[in-house]
Amino acid sequence: MSNIEKAVSLTNYFVGLPRTSYILFLNLVLSLILGLGIYLITSDPIPETLLTAIFILTIPTLLTILLGKMFMPRVPSRRIATTAFFGACIYLITYLLALYLQVFSTSAGEGAIFVGSALVFIVWYMIARIVFVHKWRSLIFAMIQLLLHALFLITNGLLPVGGDPFSVLAKFYISSFVLLIGIYLFFQLINAPMKRTFGVASTDAVSMFFSQWFYEKKDIEKAFRKVGETVTTYLSLFLFRREDGDYAMVVPAVHFGPFGNLGGSNFSHLISEDLEKNHNLKSFVFHGTATHDLNPVSSNELRKVTDACSEIVSSAKPRDSRVSLSLSETSQATAESLNFKDHSFIGFTRAPKTTEDIALGTGMALMERAEKSVENATIVDQHNAETGEIEYVEPGTKMSFDYLDSLDDALSRKPPWKKLKAGFAFGASDSGKIGPAGIKVAVFSTDPEYVIILPDANGVTPTFRRRIMTAIESLYRSKGWGKPHPAVYTTDTHSVNAVRGVVNPLEENETLLDQITALVSNAHEDMKEAKFSAEKRKISIRVLGAKQAIEIISTINSIIAVSKVAAPIIIISGIIAILWIIFRLG
Repeated sequence: MSNIEKAVSLTNYFVGLPRTSYILFLNLVLSLILGLGIYLITSDPIPETLLTAIFILTIPTLLTILLGKMFMPRVPSRRIATTAFFGACIYLITYLLALYLQVFSTSAGEGAIFVGSALVFIVWYMIARIVFVHKWRSLIFAMIQLLLHALFLITNGLLPVGGDPFSVLAKFYISSFVLLIGIYLFFQLINAPMKRTFGVASTDAVSMFFSQWFYEKKDIEKAFRKVGETVTTYLSLFLFRREDGDYAMVVPAVHFGPFGNLGGSNFSHLISEDLEKNHNLKSFVFHGTATHDLNPVSSNELRKVTDACSEIVSSAKPRDSRVSLSLSETSQATAESLNFKDHSFIGFTRAPKTTEDIALGTGMALMERAEKSVENATIVDQHNAETGEIEYVEPGTKMSFDYLDSLDDALSRKPPWKKLKAGFAFGASDSGKIGPAGIKVAVFSTDPEYVIILPDANGVTPTFRRRIMTAIESLYRSKGWGKPHPAVYTTDTHSVNAVRGVVNPLEENETLLDQITALVSNAHEDMKEAKFSAEKRKISIRVLGAKQAIEIISTINSIIAVSKVAAPIIIISGIIAILWIIFRLG
């Protein structure tokens, strides 16, 4: 498994939480289990043991949830309730263990209670600190929930926590602070590698990640700016001027990531929005040759792309043009070259095999090869076959040579030239797997007609891609429009990657299929003569960068390796220290 696949697989642990009411019900179930456990150990009447369990477990847990919502109002109730549930599970286990151990030793039973309470204290502190992103409230709230459980436990008198209430409370907090010191040392250990390399503590980086994931805040972009580098890349813009207005196809060799609203994740929508606002033109934004190395460090980098687009549009002088379509027939990869008078728009795919990002170096090699046959070439990643594998088309790989072969095959052909006509259609979508740019369709008067379908999505499954293409072919046959060549592209927007799994391709969906078919019909009927101009230029933009990406992965690997050894040692040492202190205090 590659480093990228390992990173993506981590998000599979992010699961959707059930409703708060369901979690509260599970807390009642825990009380039932605790009550039955107390009955089996003490032989007390079941009604009495159930009431005891509700008193020492359910009530303080419910109060913890209520106070948690008051202390951390922006955190959804289900997250607070889930954390409280896991804390209650630890309390349940340690309470039953303490009851059992006191048969042999009162001190052993007492030690189990203080160790358990310390573990719950740490659970609350770490989750509230790192996941809920509350730096100081996390410590205060962890102390409050500990106080609640301790008071109810002391008041009940079931478990072996002897002494006056104040000395018992002191033992609860001493135990928790001993483990807190261990966690502090652990944080210092795992923070050191990333702080030394990037100037950001690992725990702060994780907190900033969750801050974006849960609250759409952009604090983590500050860290990106520190580690980023300025690179030179390509931007192409194809302008179509019709009597009813202007349309554009934009291909920035910038990656639309990393996720959510960070960096360039929403550039596919924002570039179009800017062009429509400032130039009154509608546009398609495609996935250029870029991997995650070319993720912009900040959404503010958008201005560098839109300024270049504005300059190209402002200076454009569209002229009459002809158009043709060159298609390859190789088995390993497909190249589709939409040719205009002086510029070719060349899309690549390996569908139905995985079709992932094309590295900038590979894109440049393809561009140089293409420009031996055409005047100017723009390379576009169709990004249209998500199979679950992540394989970038890097220079020197077999895939890169397959793409070169398909390019040579396509450009060796002599397709018929036609007068340029173009039709366009645009549709919004409420699908969670389609970004704000929606679905866009363009049809060109080539032979066969080239039909571009561009959902603002992070890929599409091979089966759904094939269904879309089949539906369009059927549409053309039923309408008597001749033979089309459908091409499904996606923007690879990472703005939709704010849910479990990160990779969220379009899958079988009848509603989307019907919408796409209707848009294709509208675009075909919209076809009109158009004038054309295009420009490709270099732009400078600050991105994460290949070197930094490698360093981040290496640093994370070293942190994980250290954690696997250090975490168990620190926790076990902390538990031993707690037991020693409690026994010494008597």
